[in-house]
Amino acid sequence: MTLPPQIELRARCADAGDLSGIVFEMQITAGTKNPYTILFPKTTSDGHTVLPAAEVIGQFTDHWEMALMDYNGTLENAVDIATIRLFDPAPTREHYSSLLAWPLFTHESTRWQSRQQVLDYLISCRNEQFTFGGISVRFPESALLYLPLCRAVAHTNAV
Repeated sequence: MTLPPQIELRARCADAGDLSGIVFEMQITAGTKNPYTILFPKTTSDGHTVLPAAEVIGQFTDHWEMALMDYNGTLENAVDIATIRLFDPAPTREHYSSLLAWPLFTHESTRWQSRQQVLDYLISCRNEQFTFGGISVRFPESALLYLPLCRAVAHTNAV
């Protein structure tokens, strides 16, 4: 996979004026084991987020430190099609206490002061307010992707 210098996302939603605090993830397949999950920074109020190539490389490398036996393949030989979807904060909330035991990985430690800071950032996202089916993309030299979100429908239990 040849990464562009940055990957830029712009979320759109006709039913929402404020699109801040949304976390997207990108799944990259490399090797024969688990895919790599790369997280974008939270969106700004206009739905914009940018992920520099150096951040993709850093997060990709952290996967090896996290679970060496679960990953193989390199970013250079990764499939050049990636899937982008909304990050699901539910498992992080559910396993919060267990996840606190993990140390910060090498790249993470350049951005965060503690595992708690990472987890709190992720669970504070507004992702549950929106739906997005995901999109698979092939990366050109530069990447600007527009992502159509919908407002999540609140479910009520009728008696």
